[in-house]
Amino acid sequence: MTKLLCVCLFVVSMAVFSQEKTKVYDIKNELLVDIIPIIENTYAIKFSYLDITLSNKFVSAQFTSETSFTELLRSFEEQTQLKFEKTGDNFISIRTYNNTDTIHICGYILDENEKPLENIRVFIKSSKINLVTGANGYFENKEVPFSSAILISADGFRQKVVTASSLLNKQCSRIYIKNTVEELNPVVIREYLTRGITLDKKVINIKLNDIAILPGLTEPDILQSIQLAPGVNSPFETVSGIYVRGSVPSQNLVLWNGIKTYHQGHLFGMLSAFNPYAVKEVDFHKSGISARYGDRIAGVIDIKTDNEVAKHFTGNTGFNMINTDAVIHTPIIKDKVSLQLSGRRSYTDILETFTYKQFSDRVFQNISITENSTGTEVKNDFFFMDYNAKLIADISDADKIEINALYNKNDLNYKKNDGITSLNDDLITENEGYNISWNHIWNRKLVQYTNSYYSKYLLNYQFKTGISGTTTEIESKKNQIKDIGAKLELHYALTDHQKIIGGYQYSNNAIKYAFITTTPDYELILDQDDRLLNTHALFTEYRFETFNNLYLSAGIRWNQYVGVSKAFIEPRIFIQKNLSPVWKISATGEFRSQAVSQIKESVISDLPLENQVWTLADEEKFPVITSYQATLGSSFRKNKWHFDIDGYYKKINNITSLTAGFINPVDNNYHLGESNIYGIDFFLKKRFKKYKTWVSYSYINTQNTFENINDNKSFPGNWNIEHTIKWSHFYKIQNFQFSLGWIWHTGKSYTNISNISTDGNLILLDYDQINGNNLPVYHRLDFSTIYDFKIKSNPRLTYRLGLSVVNLYGRKNLLNREFRTTNSLDNQLINRDIFALGVTPNISFRVFW
Repeated sequence: MTKLLCVCLFVVSMAVFSQEKTKVYDIKNELLVDIIPIIENTYAIKFSYLDITLSNKFVSAQFTSETSFTELLRSFEEQTQLKFEKTGDNFISIRTYNNTDTIHICGYILDENEKPLENIRVFIKSSKINLVTGANGYFENKEVPFSSAILISADGFRQKVVTASSLLNKQCSRIYIKNTVEELNPVVIREYLTRGITLDKKVINIKLNDIAILPGLTEPDILQSIQLAPGVNSPFETVSGIYVRGSVPSQNLVLWNGIKTYHQGHLFGMLSAFNPYAVKEVDFHKSGISARYGDRIAGVIDIKTDNEVAKHFTGNTGFNMINTDAVIHTPIIKDKVSLQLSGRRSYTDILETFTYKQFSDRVFQNISITENSTGTEVKNDFFFMDYNAKLIADISDADKIEINALYNKNDLNYKKNDGITSLNDDLITENEGYNISWNHIWNRKLVQYTNSYYSKYLLNYQFKTGISGTTTEIESKKNQIKDIGAKLELHYALTDHQKIIGGYQYSNNAIKYAFITTTPDYELILDQDDRLLNTHALFTEYRFETFNNLYLSAGIRWNQYVGVSKAFIEPRIFIQKNLSPVWKISATGEFRSQAVSQIKESVISDLPLENQVWTLADEEKFPVITSYQATLGSSFRKNKWHFDIDGYYKKINNITSLTAGFINPVDNNYHLGESNIYGIDFFLKKRFKKYKTWVSYSYINTQNTFENINDNKSFPGNWNIEHTIKWSHFYKIQNFQFSLGWIWHTGKSYTNISNISTDGNLILLDYDQINGNNLPVYHRLDFSTIYDFKIKSNPRLTYRLGLSVVNLYGRKNLLNREFRTTNSLDNQLINRDIFALGVTPNISFRVFW
């Protein structure tokens, strides 16, 4: 009995002991400092801390002695943002976090509609770790620096930056990111001319992958698309001859992925030298030019290829009646490195199509050896090619490296032989360029862009005369450019509405040219130059923008031209104010300088193809060109109507009778002058469901003034076209697109002759007032259509068939009229009229995958 009683007492005591051991503590929002003694007794642990550290730190928890001590401390860390650190077997110190501490974070990424977002990039900046969310938007990492910034980004969503410490919660955080489309100004995303062409803050953006068909084009030619904008003319009907508000083409800055280019045309300007299918987008600036851009005083054409690493192998290939080409973009290392390649070549040296014959008639009508060819053998071998390559490497979410290469070439060999006398035009032009760029995101406010480039241009022209198979004379023209440069640019976001841009740019430019006459007995250098110029530039720009209300850009650029002892401070300002949701006004002002220019070659004046050469500024003959421009405009959009008007004044100083494209018909001396340009651009567009139409009108008045010419009175510029109207139409039905465009403008100015006299073997010309006459009115109608389709057997491929006709009703337009004499003792009168393209059809076919 006694034994039984002892057993019962033992069991009861064990039950009591067990109950005490498993006592449950339920703490609800109590001061941590009051809870510490309970934890110390429960776990036989001692804590050390500063009283101020635990001040106002509240915790909640439910635990027993069986609860994991590690999990309990983690819970307290999440609630208090304090670090519980083991300093001995039974000792824990409590302190604030420092930058070397790591924490465990997790979270869910959702859009504003609570939808989990998959494949969202989560970049932990301090440790350079990349995470990607799963199907439920979840991400996690157990070793994250406490103070690290975390960048959350995805295409189509606004980037969000959070701190790691903000994710130190008991429950995984729910993070919401916003769709950027909803935050864009509605004016920005609306098309300008047609789909794929938008206008924002005076910048015309062309997205080549999305562009709709334009009049006269079956393919999206970059430079010809730009010519449809108001204020842009092409007096000589060339694609590369872009005259922006009275300035000559050599005053335009044309960049290919940051590489300066010096030759933009194939087939002597009739086609663009840039393959449009290798291009992602083009930014075209007429005014309001950012301080980031230097080197030129007119328009800026910034061409960019795809800068995203390819996820899949894509490409396209096709042909038209002039050339064939192919473009591919292939991954090399998944999500890290990809390569883009493109190549294009004409087959005009193998097959002369009806399209090429029309281009050929237009181009070669002004070559002397084409005249009086009856009974002679004429052979025209011509081809062009262009290639480009781009390597894209995403080193991390914060670093991107790009390597670019560009090359294009035109090769002409035009021969005439009557059995005794042979004449040969031999012309080669080459443009090549290379660059490497590095973009780095320092943090959510600071981004760095670094770029270095090398650009080279070569012109080699020879006119050979032979008698009975022996060369008797060679007249040659050579022009070479080597341009090396680098640029560092920083973008810093002061606030959500303010940004500041700054940087440094350097270029080393070496240009030389020579005009040489060679015979078996002597070599005569008619003119030559070999010059080097270093340019240093610093620039900064402040930008302020509020959504759909006000935009201000104020910048300044300092250019130092070493070698000519010239420095210029170039202020730039652009302001745009929305007076209402549908009406805005804008104004710009800018000063710019240019140290390179083209001169119209006047020594070998009877060789008219590519008759301009590049030269550098000096302290005597070719001063640095400067330009002031101011604009005032207004824009209105409502109910699918778009109205835009822009007036401007431009003054160009330090032009010469050569750099202005003006060969003085009165004398051949050097003259310095200036150009004053007044103009207005008007644009009106109306959109319907499947049809849209737009019309533009431009007025340009260019007046040149030269010392000791025309009694120092002004006269119209050589390329002056006062009135231009462009009227375009677009219609889409199912997979067909149709476009029709009509261009009308007044004739270009020219200088007529009033009398022809002779003095022995010399022919003397008496000229009328300089550029006092105008050619007849110019107009033409262009048509184009494309059809997109797929074949059921292979739906991954998309096919496109295109047809275009330039000058649909066959108008015979006169482009230029020139009277002059040849440079010889027994000189001859040259009286040539240059006519535009006749009816020129083209057909294209393309495959996309």
